[in-house]
Amino acid sequence: MATGRETPSPRERAVTAEAVDLAERRAAAARERAAHAGLSAARSIEESARYHEHVAKVQDVVLEQGASPSDVHRQSALRHRKAAVEDRKMAEEKRRESEADLALDTDEPDL
Repeated sequence: MATGRETPSPRERAVTAEAVDLAERRAAAARERAAHAGLSAARSIEESARYHEHVAKVQDVVLEQGASPSDVHRQSALRHRKAAVEDRKMAEEKRRESEADLALDTDEPDL
């Protein structure tokens, strides 16, 4: 039974306004870092899409030259084009999410 003379436990201590402010600033900074990482990921995914498109074009050139079995190169070109489309879609979604996250941080009013 508490007599009122014990020192409060860490759980019972009041949270200071400064601690709340610090936690909010740290959270905002973490959200901003995550959003920038998302934009970086979008750029990397776009690079992957460009690479897939390049490989597909190379396969087209090989097909035009008739140097080897055409079905293999045709299927490869189709797979790479499909991967390029998927990568571009994923990059756009990641960019949209990250830009929205950055906008949230700038739209928040200072309290």
